Amino acid sequence: MQDIIRMLAHAPLLYDDGQHIQVQDYVEGLEVELTHDIRRAANEIFELGVKACRRFTDLLAYEQLQDVLGLQAELWQDGVLTLHDWMNWLKQIGEGQRALPVYNFEAILGELPEGYMIHDFHDELQYRLEQDATNVWANEERSRLYETIGVQGRV
Repeated sequence: MQDIIRMLAHAPLLYDDGQHIQVQDYVEGLEVELTHDIRRAANEIFELGVKACRRFTDLLAYEQLQDVLGLQAELWQDGVLTLHDWMNWLKQIGEGQRALPVYNFEAILGELPEGYMIHDFHDELQYRLEQDATNVWANEERSRLYETIGVQGRV
């Protein structure tokens, strides 16, 4: 399963936009041979990824999707995001029922390095919470971020 999730998060990085990625692109990147049943399930997951990628023709939005997928893979590995919730999020993104998180990071945090994205923001929130687990702002922002990327009922 880890190989499938790794490909779900990383295959879109091979493309400048999401208009050309296909299920086969994900499958070809797998390092293990899949049994028939697991291949069918993986293809369903990858189809959700393809559909989500297709929605983002704008380069910046596509990069943001890539960033969110990477964060989601990390949260899945850490047990914060369930596979079920992640797949629901991907389905909703692909169907236009959900939007990517929107932030004005400079307004929130001040001057930042170029390319600062959602994964960086999550890391900043985690750092602040490691320093002070009762940091109200960081807890609220993390909860809001988690909700926008599909994490259900966990903090």
